[in-house]
Amino acid sequence: MGKPQLKASLAAVFLMAGCGGKEEIGPARYGLEDCRRVALVDAVSGDPVRGAEDLALDLERGRLFVSAYDRRAVEKAARKKRDALPQGGVYVVGLETLFDPQIEKVTVASLAAPGDFAGGLRPHGISYDEENHELVFINRTYERHGRRWRMVPHLQRIGANGEMFVGAPSPAHCAANDVAAGEGGVVTTFDHASCGFSGGVENLFSLKRSGLADENGPLFSKAVFANGVARLEDGVVAMAATREGAVLLLEPSGNGFSERARLTLPGNPDNVTRSQEGDIVAALHPSLIKLAMARKFGLGRAPSRIVEADPETGAVSVLFEDPKGEIFSAATAAVETRFGLVAGSVLDEGLLVCQAGA
Repeated sequence: MGKPQLKASLAAVFLMAGCGGKEEIGPARYGLEDCRRVALVDAVSGDPVRGAEDLALDLERGRLFVSAYDRRAVEKAARKKRDALPQGGVYVVGLETLFDPQIEKVTVASLAAPGDFAGGLRPHGISYDEENHELVFINRTYERHGRRWRMVPHLQRIGANGEMFVGAPSPAHCAANDVAAGEGGVVTTFDHASCGFSGGVENLFSLKRSGLADENGPLFSKAVFANGVARLEDGVVAMAATREGAVLLLEPSGNGFSERARLTLPGNPDNVTRSQEGDIVAALHPSLIKLAMARKFGLGRAPSRIVEADPETGAVSVLFEDPKGEIFSAATAAVETRFGLVAGSVLDEGLLVCQAGA
């Protein structure tokens, strides 16, 4: 994101914040006392894993996939024109290990090495392809042009069972954000129709130009900052429209998708997942201002809110609420399992793990 787009983005955030009222929400299913942070440590570098932006579940094998890289550190290094930029990883951790109350730290190894990817490994949105036992993710590679760095996203596949399989990268929209694999193929979201200055204009005027795409191009382009995506039943796709404070339910229509319904949420949704019961689990940002300050400038901690929404009735219940981001700041993805709730964050270290009555 260039400086003009950044300024327009921040201006849009402040304008939107002035329009909203105080949401009335019920008590959270998991109280703060039921939750803790579990640290992840990279097996190769020994460094703590920060920026677990998205999560994917393999329920059959009882494991969780984590896409992570320290976005603030990467962007800072790129701005300063460093010779090399920090890398990330695609990690896997067993659910039973993660929910063991005695476990405070888990050492994890990336399923692929940064050297396997031209431009590096910095995974963003991720999805588990159950049929092919592969992981599909948006890899935010960086290319050097003179002394300047430019982020170039690619759609990437790797083996999910430890086999050394790294597929050839596929082109992705310049603003590719999240991905969903499953019956019907792979779809991705793009959070802006344009990149650079034009993307900032979209933010400033809340233009509905982002949406959903496949390998052939856009399928739906009528959202304000399309973000997380998950496949539901009967070909329906749940897509977060972050700046609209809603999840859009999109259904196949002709050669694309149309909006069937929308779920209004008490916050701005980031990534979304589907629960075993068919509900939508969404990580929300209650304050875009605090998120922007923490995300762009490292100031303060952003609050976290995680909800569950029924796609049939629109009923919303709160799973987790951390108004000050004290336990976990800026949650961006969450999954609910038979053990409890797990969440990742674009900014914080490790994972949030919640067990009711723990």
